[in-house]
Amino acid sequence: MAEKKDTKKATTGGLRPPRAPQVAKNKAAAKKAAPAAKPVAKKVTPAKPAAPVRRAVARPVTRTEVKRTEVVRKPAEPLEKREKRAVQALPTAPSGHAPLIAADGSSNGTFALPEAFATVRSGAGVLFQAFTAERANARQANAATRNRTRVKGGGAKPWRQKGTGRARQGSTRSPHWRHGAVVFGPNGRKFKQRIPDKMRKLAFSEAFATRAAEGRVLVFESLPTADKGRLRTRTVVDWLARVGDTGSALFVTSNMSEGTGRALANLQHVGLATPGALKLSEILAFDTLLVDRPALDALAQRATA
Repeated sequence: MAEKKDTKKATTGGLRPPRAPQVAKNKAAAKKAAPAAKPVAKKVTPAKPAAPVRRAVARPVTRTEVKRTEVVRKPAEPLEKREKRAVQALPTAPSGHAPLIAADGSSNGTFALPEAFATVRSGAGVLFQAFTAERANARQANAATRNRTRVKGGGAKPWRQKGTGRARQGSTRSPHWRHGAVVFGPNGRKFKQRIPDKMRKLAFSEAFATRAAEGRVLVFESLPTADKGRLRTRTVVDWLARVGDTGSALFVTSNMSEGTGRALANLQHVGLATPGALKLSEILAFDTLLVDRPALDALAQRATA
């Protein structure tokens, strides 16, 4: 055993081994005691979008300048104004007669009126009654309200008759309820007025005779026709201008045709009627009555028969 001790002293030279430096131990202890540091995230910069690829466009080698020519506008020529025709007065005729108009629009003498239209009778009351009755009979009278039989619902009592403390009610569609029926409203009212035939005929003849006495009844032979025997609107306008200042005119003709109706329908303040359909209100509304010979005889028969 003594020999072994000697060997150790021989190797170390009889001295203790040197100590490890304290700095290294302190760093190791600090690493163990300090918490682990978090990794720092690096900033990621977004990638820039790629620039669009430019396409090669073929361009002409030489460019020519286009000269703009100024357009000189000529001043508009004034429209030719149509010469206004001088308004002519209507032809006149003695009492009991009416002027006779030819096919070219000129006055061709006079024509004796029937006895029913020759003299004027003073009967403004009869004329007023007939006019009022005609306008009243033209009313449709289609206004109607919903009474209790027409209102939907309300078949059962809203509450029992007794024991509730409220007033007794039989239906929720009574007039004093909301959404209820209407009381005493218009329902099938009729405006028709009856006038004797004798009074109606007397009023008709009186209105026609008054127009004839004023010189507003003209008798024409026939209307002018254009190409192929058809009546044109412009032809009627020229014909009325030759006749005179007719104003609003009413044609009364017995020969009603589709062409005549179409030609006169295009004109403003111009009417067309037949002897059987002529109304008293039309005689009073239009300024001038243009009647052909067959229609005049039919009107006289209507006023007397």
